[in-house]
Amino acid sequence: MGIDRVRWGIVATGNISTQFTHDLGLLPDDAVATAVASRTQDSADRFAAAHGIPNAYDDYRKLIDSGQVDVIYIGTPHPRHYAIARTALRAGVAVLCEKPVTLTAKQARDLIAVATEHRTLFAEAMWMRTNPVIQALFQDLERGVIGEPQQVVADFAFHKAELPHRLLDPALGGGSLMDGGIYPMTFAYMALGRPAELKAVGSLNDDGVDLNVAMAWRHDSGAVAALTCGLRSQNPWVASISGPEGSLQLPHRFHHPDHYLRTTASGTERIDVSTHGRGYHYEASAVSQALRSGLIEVPALPHLATVEILGLLDETRRQIGVRYPGDDDDLSG
Repeated sequence: MGIDRVRWGIVATGNISTQFTHDLGLLPDDAVATAVASRTQDSADRFAAAHGIPNAYDDYRKLIDSGQVDVIYIGTPHPRHYAIARTALRAGVAVLCEKPVTLTAKQARDLIAVATEHRTLFAEAMWMRTNPVIQALFQDLERGVIGEPQQVVADFAFHKAELPHRLLDPALGGGSLMDGGIYPMTFAYMALGRPAELKAVGSLNDDGVDLNVAMAWRHDSGAVAALTCGLRSQNPWVASISGPEGSLQLPHRFHHPDHYLRTTASGTERIDVSTHGRGYHYEASAVSQALRSGLIEVPALPHLATVEILGLLDETRRQIGVRYPGDDDDLSG
């Protein structure tokens, strides 16, 4: 495509966008943030000044139409992802959108169809997939170090006296499942693929927001997974894959680790893998490489996984009784 230094537009100015934009600075020869959009001009201007971004807009459409960006990063609350990503893809602007990319699998399939129609790159920002430690662990699994995986255990639960408003607001896609549960689900999916059977239970508050969720997966291979997420307890926040020859274990904050443990008949080894930054530049770099290759899909962030995991989220929410106002949004017409 002739893209040298990839020009990034940042949509939204909250914490996740701040972290991502900081990490873009670790790729000075590869990427540069050239524009930002927020709901207000003041917010956009302050973010632009803090990060040395030359163009600031009070509407994402203005950013998309500016001609100043090759790709946008979407860091808004979940329900806004679908419309923003679709607008960009139809305009031929590549998209890296925070997870989950949409509220439903149907919406994600629509975005992939639009990306395919317009030959424009689209990816879910599941940064865990591009983490070097995670990639090294799954290379071990693929090499058969622990044999065929039989059990996966993963949890992503935390508690704060005052939770951010968005986590408790159904209109913003609140709850533990969409914000945190997607990590254990993605980890189990990477290890075992899509399950043949899923069972879920959950505890909801009076607004219908999930505060505690437990999931059990069964696979045709005989493998099982036990996954939890929540907003009411301080959990170990760890993950492991076990097989007949041993286990591979990730420590606290398993979605952003600095090492893992490999346990086999030879004993337990701590495997340290060099990482730097906050971890978001790995996905940004993968997007840049895919853009230069003229791809519409980032190999490390596959479309099929995005859709299938959202399908699993759909089914989990159906079983525990969680619905969002934007579930039925369909922009394909």
